[in-house]
Amino acid sequence: MKIKAEFEKQKIRRAFLEIEQLKRVRIQELLLSLGLTPGQGQARTLMALLRLESASQRELAEECLLDTTTMSRTLDRLQNMELVERQRNPMSRRTFRVSLTEEGKKLAEKVTKEFSRIDETICMNFSDDELERLLSQLERVRENLR
Repeated sequence: MKIKAEFEKQKIRRAFLEIEQLKRVRIQELLLSLGLTPGQGQARTLMALLRLESASQRELAEECLLDTTTMSRTLDRLQNMELVERQRNPMSRRTFRVSLTEEGKKLAEKVTKEFSRIDETICMNFSDDELERLLSQLERVRENLR
């Protein structure tokens, strides 16, 4: 019985890995089709700014779960693409507020819409009750890993 239990735990780990890889492929295809670089936090940054309207680099880093150095590089790239703009913070001369340009808003809305489609695909064929149970179980897994 113990061998079977270990095998089942390995199957669970493998299922998580396969799900993550499948999701990553979908997201990479999406980001590349929109002209964004996968793995750089660009999509998360655009979606956060769409929601927040403006934020400091530090606030964005916290919101997007990125370190401030990575966020700085991400913002540089997005600014070079004319998707975000930095404006000096009137409350502090040493910091900037970041916001979306009009092109950035359009792209952020596309990204948000496409991510919603991916979410719909992930949740397809589950009842509301099943999704609630799944979320509860996944939250327990997350807490176990913390």
